[in-house]
Amino acid sequence: MPAADLDTYTRDQHALARTMLKGWNVRSLLLGDHDRHTHQVRVRHHRETADRHRTALAAVVDAIGAFTASRYGTTGHSEAAGRLRTAIADEARLRQDLARQAPHAEESATALADDASTRADKQPAMSAGDRAEKRLTMALRSRLADAVSSRAVLPAWFVTVLGAAPPARVTDQWLETATRVLLYRLTYDITDQVVALGPEPSDTDRHRRSWYEQLRKDLRRW
Repeated sequence: MPAADLDTYTRDQHALARTMLKGWNVRSLLLGDHDRHTHQVRVRHHRETADRHRTALAAVVDAIGAFTASRYGTTGHSEAAGRLRTAIADEARLRQDLARQAPHAEESATALADDASTRADKQPAMSAGDRAEKRLTMALRSRLADAVSSRAVLPAWFVTVLGAAPPARVTDQWLETATRVLLYRLTYDITDQVVALGPEPSDTDRHRRSWYEQLRKDLRRW
């Protein structure tokens, strides 16, 4: 039976892999979803506090007007004095809240502005990376499907983690995981004929490390 060649790639495919990797590296410069959400919450909370503070200032002005317009010793004067004390206390509390929130809100607003600028500047590279990933994924999936349908002998590194043939059930999930393994090997030039994912990557390459750990997790089911 013929042997399946899953480790030979064209010059164009290597170029696509570099484009895809560049897109990922550029995307790593952007804020993550959690960090961006945290910054947005800080800025929004500060804005809402500022709105409440303006309302409190207006309440102080109104209370001062009512207090000065009332006659000393009357019930209305006493009520106006109580309103004024409450309004002044509310304004002071909100002013302190604004002062406490201001440094973090300013920091978050700057981070969001920088992120938006970087996102706009690097969008072409990210889009090119996304397109390259789609093209490679389709090509590698097609190559693997052809090898399976022709009953070719799969490489040892493949059989070790994914078996000699796809399972009768959840075949699409198996094919998706296998395709991602091929893409990983192409991207990082893994040529080990025994270990599918090659050596364990360093923690300094966060994207590769994350991808490696996810693939290891996905491969356990097969």
